[in-house]
Amino acid sequence: MPTKHIDERVWREVEKKTVEAVTKTQLGFKDTEILKLLILKGLKTVTEDEIREFKRTGKVMESQK
Repeated sequence: MPTKHIDERVWREVEKKTVEAVTKTQLGFKDTEILKLLILKGLKTVTEDEIREFKRTGKVMESQK
């Protein structure tokens, strides 16, 4: 399995999302399971513009709903 660095701020968000998932679903999840879900969801939904903006600013664009 590849090893990659995830900065502390992002990892805390993954941990929060994991707690939220466990609390709301009453199912057991590992941090790595939620991380995989977030990555797979992002791979399907991230746009070219969002990638460019992230490269330029280091921030995620607000969704246009």
